Amino acid sequence: MISCILKLLNEVVLASQLICWTAQFIGHGVFEKRAPALLDNLVQAFLMAPFFVLLEALHEFFGYEPYPGFYAKVKVMVDAEIKEWQEKKHKKSS
Repeated sequence: MISCILKLLNEVVLASQLICWTAQFIGHGVFEKRAPALLDNLVQAFLMAPFFVLLEALHEFFGYEPYPGFYAKVKVMVDAEIKEWQEKKHKKSS
């Protein structure tokens, strides 16, 4: 009984991973017209990105910050990167 449940869970997880990775690549290709960061830097994609998501979740649900002002500082940097990316995208399309 338990082995059947574990097998089913493994199949669900595998299917979810395949669907999500496929959607990631399609989304980047169709909507952003660029390769995902995974192709730029594997260390960032597999090590740093999950920590970033974890910090986002901890902040959102529990108000956690590694040090006071961390979230505000990171938000300013991320907003600047987004603005720069949008300007580059706008210049390419013009």
